[in-house]
Amino acid sequence: MTRAGIDTPDFTSIATAMVSPDTEVRIRGAIDFLRVETGCDSFLLAYKAPQSTGFSLVKSIGYSDAVASYLSSDIQSLPEFQKQFSDHNRITDWVDVPEFPDSYSGAQVLRPEGFTNGFLMVLHDGAGEVVGMCQANMERPEFSARSRCMIETARPLFTKYVTRQRARARARLTPREQEILALLRGGLSNAEISDRLFLSPRTVSTHVERVLRKLGVANRVAAAVHATELGLAAPNAPSSRCPHRAP
Repeated sequence: MTRAGIDTPDFTSIATAMVSPDTEVRIRGAIDFLRVETGCDSFLLAYKAPQSTGFSLVKSIGYSDAVASYLSSDIQSLPEFQKQFSDHNRITDWVDVPEFPDSYSGAQVLRPEGFTNGFLMVLHDGAGEVVGMCQANMERPEFSARSRCMIETARPLFTKYVTRQRARARARLTPREQEILALLRGGLSNAEISDRLFLSPRTVSTHVERVLRKLGVANRVAAAVHATELGLAAPNAPSSRCPHRAP
């Protein structure tokens, strides 16, 4: 299937991507698989940005930039999306929301792109908080029960992925803090980090405390584990900074 210049890989490529050790590749493989199997012409995955009313786009396939931007904005506050976000456990299509095709989002944003149906799946944590969503739209009007079931099977994968993206965004580590975290992951003590980066022990201690606070963990071991889970600050090579010690 091809739409808006987007080619869907063959099944061999999709299968290879879906078992990749690279999370980014695996997510793209899952999206391509779902697009082929459900007949969706477009697909969008986004996470709920911390302390934000809108969403942050992670993946967008088959949408124009303007439509992708609109669909990842604060759609949760729009009347035509109230029903979709009111039940976190249900995958909702246009048929489930009869007023949607004539709403602004349906009539002015999606139908001019050639779409006649689509779905939205809200992603939530165990406490029911919205952590993200995925949407897809299609030119044909039917969104079958089989397609709905297939999308549901991907919910845990997408939920885990967007939760990770949220945690990375929430951490908002500075470049120096990322450098410190990388060395923590490498097992270096504060004194060793001090020597490596030519920083005073007190400065290193301050950076470490900030890293722990931002990651929401109690100690450096937990920080290293959490950073590995989030894909943050992989251990790196020795710094090439000039050898003068900061105060």
